[in-house]
Amino acid sequence: MKFTEDDFKNIKKAIDEGGKIWENKILLSFKKKFKSYYRSISNDQCCYCKRDIKAEFKMVIDIEHILPKSEFVDLMFDVINLSVSCKRCNMNIKKEDYSFVKDSKLIKENHLDKDLYKIIHPNLDSYFDHLNYNVEIVNELKIVKYRVVGESEKGDFTYKYFKLFEFEIDLMNHAQGIVVRDELSELIDFDTAKEIKELLNKLKAK
Repeated sequence: MKFTEDDFKNIKKAIDEGGKIWENKILLSFKKKFKSYYRSISNDQCCYCKRDIKAEFKMVIDIEHILPKSEFVDLMFDVINLSVSCKRCNMNIKKEDYSFVKDSKLIKENHLDKDLYKIIHPNLDSYFDHLNYNVEIVNELKIVKYRVVGESEKGDFTYKYFKLFEFEIDLMNHAQGIVVRDELSELIDFDTAKEIKELLNKLKAK
């Protein structure tokens, strides 16, 4: 994606104004364009779990800073450090964490070195060289299975870090007609899940 002259002007203005730079309203058009671009090249898939964002999540899609902007301010607008993800992977699991890097000092010197990441990097790695995402659909039922390719350490780490096994369990339970009453499925959007959990906790307290 190419930055236009207006993009540069707006980014510079947002930086000059300070505060929460990324939240500055002057960047809305840039962020909209960026999100549209990355959705198109990712086939509307979350960069971490590869789930279909458009069809399955029906939620707000996040522009994802792979290395969090709170700690890596200089990479806030670096296209290699940006992608699109579902809220589950971004806000519910990863948040501001970057324990998935092998060396926090070296990563600041060279964030383009894919070997410094334990996870599959959305822009530096080929996802399916490390982790396969298999979907089987029978009528209205969908079964999902992730499979680590060979002995890929990145595939194994990504599978565990983003708790991808939860998708497999959720959908398998659904296929078998099992309803989990005490725990909310991670397939529910984050804000709704939080609200429902609070209501369930109130019921348990009675």
